[in-house]
Amino acid sequence: MRLKEQLLVGAAAYCAATGLSEARLSMKLFGSGKRLRQLREGADTASRRVEDTLQWLSNHWPEGAVWPEGVTRPAPAPPPEANAQA
Repeated sequence: MRLKEQLLVGAAAYCAATGLSEARLSMKLFGSGKRLRQLREGADTASRRVEDTLQWLSNHWPEGAVWPEGVTRPAPAPPPEANAQA
């Protein structure tokens, strides 16, 4: 599965697990409520941006929700305040 497809599958699973709309999640990830829809409809994005958004999903993944099969999950990063105390 290509990276962009992994992002879209991960985003759909996140929305299903949290009840968040695709547009709201898109706003959180990209600062635009349309970007996930645009990606699903064939638009492209830089791979670094996709990696950053997959990292966000991993960091905020709902407890108890199953990460989608076939999508490589980045290790959740500690919250910024944990880094500041280290």
